[in-house]
Amino acid sequence: MAVPEVDYSKIDDVSDEASRLFNIMMRLEFALKDVGFFVPGRRAVAEVDWVRFANDQLGADFWHRIKRADEVQVLIHAPPKKQIVDDSGHLSWQDRGEVVSVQELIAALNGVRNNLLHGGKSGDPDSNRNADLIRAALYLVDQVLKEDDVLHTSFCGAY
Repeated sequence: MAVPEVDYSKIDDVSDEASRLFNIMMRLEFALKDVGFFVPGRRAVAEVDWVRFANDQLGADFWHRIKRADEVQVLIHAPPKKQIVDDSGHLSWQDRGEVVSVQELIAALNGVRNNLLHGGKSGDPDSNRNADLIRAALYLVDQVLKEDDVLHTSFCGAY
C-alpha cells in the first residue's frame, strides 16, 4: 500500500505576525540564556529562568509602567487560556486569572507563544482574539528588549 503524500498546507494557516512572534521568542530565549537567565543546577537541560528574569531583572518598576500601556491590556485582563488535560483525559482549556504582576505578565507572554508552538490553536476558544494576543506579545517583547541593554545586545547579536 502506497503512503499518500503529506499535505503541508495547514502550516500556512499561521499568520505572518504569529510566525514573527515565534521567531522573536526563539531569539529571546537564546539571548536570555546567553546573558545568564537559565535555571541553575540543571545540567542536562538549559531552560530559561523566566521567573527570575521577570522578578529580578524587570521587576516592579517595569510592571508599574507596562501595565498602563494600552497595547498589553489584553494580556493583563484576558490572558491566553492554558491548554490542559482534564480529569477525563481529554484536552480542555483553562482560564488564567487577571495578570497582577510582572511574573504573571511574562507567563502570559509565554502562554501566547506556547499556544502557537504546541498546536493549541486547533479548537482554540481564543481564536477570535489570537491576533490581539499576538500583537500584545510582540509589543511586550519590544518593551522588554528596550528595558535591558545587555539582553538587547545579545538579542541583536551586536557583541
